Amino acid sequence: MGRRRGGLTSKTRVLFIGLDSAEPEQLRDWTESGDLPALRRLRDGGTWGAVSTPPGFGNGVLWPSLFTGVNAARHGRYFNRQIKPGSYDVIPFSDEHDFKREPFWCLLSQAGRRVAVIDMVRAPYTPGINGIDVADWLTHDAGGPLRTWPPELADELVERYGIDPFGGHSDGENRSAEDYVALFEQTLARIDTKTTMTVDYLRREDWDLFITAYADPHDIGHQCWHIHDTSDPYHDAALRRRLGDPVKKTIQAIDAGIARVLDAAAPDTTVIVFSGPGMGQGHTGNFLLDRILRRIECGHGGAGAPNVETVRSLYRRLLPKALRTRIRDLAVPSYKAMTAHDWRGRKSFAVPHNSNSGAVRINVVGREPEGKIHPGAEYDAYCEALIEDLMAIVNLETGEPLVEEVVKVHECYEGPHLNDLPDLLVIWHRPKPISAVGSPKIGEIHEEYSGKRTGDHTPRAIFYAHGPAIEPGELAAPVSAMDLAATMTALLGVALLGGDGAPIAQFGLTDISAETG
Repeated sequence: MGRRRGGLTSKTRVLFIGLDSAEPEQLRDWTESGDLPALRRLRDGGTWGAVSTPPGFGNGVLWPSLFTGVNAARHGRYFNRQIKPGSYDVIPFSDEHDFKREPFWCLLSQAGRRVAVIDMVRAPYTPGINGIDVADWLTHDAGGPLRTWPPELADELVERYGIDPFGGHSDGENRSAEDYVALFEQTLARIDTKTTMTVDYLRREDWDLFITAYADPHDIGHQCWHIHDTSDPYHDAALRRRLGDPVKKTIQAIDAGIARVLDAAAPDTTVIVFSGPGMGQGHTGNFLLDRILRRIECGHGGAGAPNVETVRSLYRRLLPKALRTRIRDLAVPSYKAMTAHDWRGRKSFAVPHNSNSGAVRINVVGREPEGKIHPGAEYDAYCEALIEDLMAIVNLETGEPLVEEVVKVHECYEGPHLNDLPDLLVIWHRPKPISAVGSPKIGEIHEEYSGKRTGDHTPRAIFYAHGPAIEPGELAAPVSAMDLAATMTALLGVALLGGDGAPIAQFGLTDISAETG
């Protein structure tokens, strides 16, 4: 059997299966009811529990923190578009080049472990690894074209399994009933394709680490939540009768895929299934945040100032998508120039972020080119006053607070790239749509959300694990997403030096002596 480390044989195998944005509360319920037998098999024979997610942030931070093992102020990513340090420009974050910390499987590769990585969520392409890497094949919001290591693997994938029917993006405007039917059918086909490919390559070699991820809960959750959720204000009962529950059926198809993958894995494999962040109704106040900040700073008269978000909203609402596409090369530079000019004169402004929370950047002296707020006591006092003003705003249609919480990023995150992140994250209280808000400070603001997604993320995450040395049972307290990277490297006898997580004790790693070779 070979030498043992922490109760494990020297030939430890790890299989990680990612579920991008399946809602943990639903996984719990459907596992308990028997609707997800593969997850029930893992739960009953292994350990499972909640995973804490990065405060205030969303999908763009959770998964990178999981696969780097460090927090956002150290890996540097919070969204697909971020403010360029030392400027007022918002630029794309390149998953290929802009991460400040490499994924944990690069460390394992360097230590001689054989690894396979298939469509890991938000992960960079890692050429040269000791194994195979597939990036942006069947993913949600692909960051680029299909890339593989070795490069010739791309042709083999396309020839044997085909291309993404979504073309890398599932968003659509003005979908008909037939369009939703086609979307759902394509989703089920993608799941079967991903499963077949995973099983084929899992059986090809005795891998030390094998990673695969299903993007489909993310896509179907954003696009079809109003079909799934009968309490959603935009619920489509006719489509529900025609399709059934597309969200549940998608998760059940993935569960059937997981069963096939588990059957293909070696019996002594340690299996980890992770899902997060979750999914719920898709209400947001992000589209109002910059107007709110302007009114807080300037009073009611600030609403008449050149508001670039209002211009952008009108542009998207009044111009057909085909025309917007044709004039994009002219419109985008103009919008960026208007935005940069506007932000220079402001004390704070909203920067792009996931819909779960608005992101606020403070115009700090010495950090921004034309800073208005000095770091230290003035910065702290300004943040406190701004938070008080934000918490005073109500949803005028419900009478409830608009804001659930404001996260001070500098108090929750630590690292050399802290200044790359927003200063405040405004977590919306959003049980209902947000279209009319107000307070004595800002007056009233009325505007309808123009986005097309009906589902959006919750902060919940969950994992299930089964393996030779795992202690069965539900964990009493949540683990960190960053603990999963430390756990997988430790299982394979390699220390994840400088990480922010720690190996999970229930994996039988309490007495492991981590190696680097």
